[in-house]
Amino acid sequence: YDRYGALDDQIVEDLDIGFAGYNNRLRPDQLQQGILSESLNGRMGIGGEWQVRKGIDLIAAPFTASNFTVPFYTYANFTVTTGNIARADTTLTFTASSHGLTNSTLVSLAGLGTAGVDPNGNRVVTVTDANTFTITIVGLTGKPTGTATIGAPKLDDTANIEIFGSTEFSNPSSSSEVYIILAGTTEASAIKISDGSSTTIAYPTGVTITSSVNLTQAFKKVFIFRDGAVALEWDGVLISSPAFALVGNGDYTQPAELDATGFTITNGLATVTVSNTLAIGDTVVLTTIGGSTLTKGSEHTVATRSSSAFTFYVSNADVSNQTDTEWTKKVSAGIGFIHMPASPFGIYHQARLVVPLDYTTSGSSGSATIANTGIRDEIIFSDILDTDTYDQIYGTFRLNAGASDFVVGMLSFADDKLIVFNRNSIHLIVGSSTPSTATSQLITGELGCVARRTITKIGNNVTFLSDNGLYSLTFEDLYNLRGNDTPLSINIQKTIDRINKSYIDKCIGVYFDNKYYLAVPLDDESKNTSVIVYNFLNKQWESVDSVDDSTWSITDMVVAGDKQYRGIYCINPDGGVHQIDAREDDVDTIITQVGSSQKNITIVGTAITRMFTAGSVDRKKWNNWDLHVQSSDFNESNATLTAITENIDDTISIGTINEYNSGLLSVGEDVSLRGRFGNRRAYGLQFKLDTIQGRPKFRAVKISGAQTYRHLEKAD
Repeated sequence: YDRYGALDDQIVEDLDIGFAGYNNRLRPDQLQQGILSESLNGRMGIGGEWQVRKGIDLIAAPFTASNFTVPFYTYANFTVTTGNIARADTTLTFTASSHGLTNSTLVSLAGLGTAGVDPNGNRVVTVTDANTFTITIVGLTGKPTGTATIGAPKLDDTANIEIFGSTEFSNPSSSSEVYIILAGTTEASAIKISDGSSTTIAYPTGVTITSSVNLTQAFKKVFIFRDGAVALEWDGVLISSPAFALVGNGDYTQPAELDATGFTITNGLATVTVSNTLAIGDTVVLTTIGGSTLTKGSEHTVATRSSSAFTFYVSNADVSNQTDTEWTKKVSAGIGFIHMPASPFGIYHQARLVVPLDYTTSGSSGSATIANTGIRDEIIFSDILDTDTYDQIYGTFRLNAGASDFVVGMLSFADDKLIVFNRNSIHLIVGSSTPSTATSQLITGELGCVARRTITKIGNNVTFLSDNGLYSLTFEDLYNLRGNDTPLSINIQKTIDRINKSYIDKCIGVYFDNKYYLAVPLDDESKNTSVIVYNFLNKQWESVDSVDDSTWSITDMVVAGDKQYRGIYCINPDGGVHQIDAREDDVDTIITQVGSSQKNITIVGTAITRMFTAGSVDRKKWNNWDLHVQSSDFNESNATLTAITENIDDTISIGTINEYNSGLLSVGEDVSLRGRFGNRRAYGLQFKLDTIQGRPKFRAVKISGAQTYRHLEKAD
């Protein structure tokens, strides 16, 4: 009508033009304009539209289920003695009177000794002629001894059945490539982000990984921390058969005296002639002055070294050759140095590696005895630029001793500050560049961190998941933390309450492109099957992401890559490296089983508006709707439209975009659609959009109705 009389039911309108986030803590009728009550697999971008997220893209799946192929030949066993085995680099050539093998098939190799790596197992043969064949073995460093038995391949159920850890890796001496290192069951793999190619990194002989591990890059090395077992280290070189090795373990041999046969100072460069076991960056101590003009006990850092000498810089006057000085590596001022303890994780801080002191190692190297300290709130710092040396007195800190508490994680912050997150408290260590004079203090004892991998530094903010929800606080705010402070996740409390508390320690958080991504196990899930996304530009939570496949889960997320390859990469336990928000279409390309082919899963996005009430608690007769929607620039679009009413409760099937548009919404096309509800009576109404195809943009919606049915009886 263009005007209304006193007895007319006047049409009222309510609308949202654009969307900023979702909120499920409040009732839908309490939400402000532009706030959705639910958002699944959606993003809210610069234009304020809600749009289905970009697809997940499979980057690499380097592992196979086992070193076994079908079909295969059932060869009869025969032997080749070591005298009939020749080695050239990593290839072994076998000579037999007659082998009967078929080229490029799998055989079982047994009976040979270790030569850098264990050569035994299922191997592919290359046939040269009727009497000779070759086998190439990555990591081989010598000719193995023993008599080889060759026969039919054997099924190995332990070969790379799962990925147990990962980390980003970049070589400081080469800025051109970035990698993700995956720790599999029997070997690791380095995935090149730019092209998805992979390089195998072997484990030490006899080492397999069967449970979750934590990987960290410190200096140029990558460490695999195995809780309660000796850690592994790799030197970061991806050529010449790369391999992990056990870190130094067992009893620590205190430094022996180095009796120099010569000493000079020339233009500030001191040169010590000695049979040298030092490395660049090591600290040496002068124990016998001789004619050096230096001070007894003075410490110096090795600048260069060779097998017969090392150098360092001083400000002393020149000294001609002296033969009466003695040196040693730095000796512990306490009860002695120890090797790296068998820690569950470690972080890089101020040119040191910091690890929990949960275990110690003793005995012989390679067969060390692991002892549980029974203490879970103590950490220890390595020596500077030395990940193998730890001082048990001046390098250790006990945090919250005597309380029922334990270290969950640590964060290296600015100005030589290390934040230590315990389960029930947060602490700060200041001045750790010199651990003997560093101080620790309690920040708060009223809450702590429940999941180590949610600890993230975002500018001057520190984000972490606690029992109260997800906090994102400036460093100064940490000093004012109290149990009644408001967490960042307060607006999605219903989602936070759905996190399975039995597996909450598995949650992972990363920050990229002004968004915080939190992978969580919801409801009865034991693995991270969902990702909650917070938009720092909108200051709102914008989505709960999931993949429509019951076998999908996330064990780790890392921000990696350079230039156009920079992004969030998620690793699932089943063998794949995937990039989040990478595809322009509505498809998740994933792998869900080691060695299997990829799956293409259509993304289904859902947006449910706030409850429209037209600013009144009275019942209305809902009449019609207007919807503004636009297709993406890459795909045609379609979606199902539904209305949800409250008091009277009902679900109204409206139809699809296809039906109202007389066909799919074309690429880049925007349209204004209109329809009727059929005068449904209800207090409030929500509009729901479920995508069927493409990545449509939900831009605006208007709801119209008339206040009616003013009788005092209830509506039900």
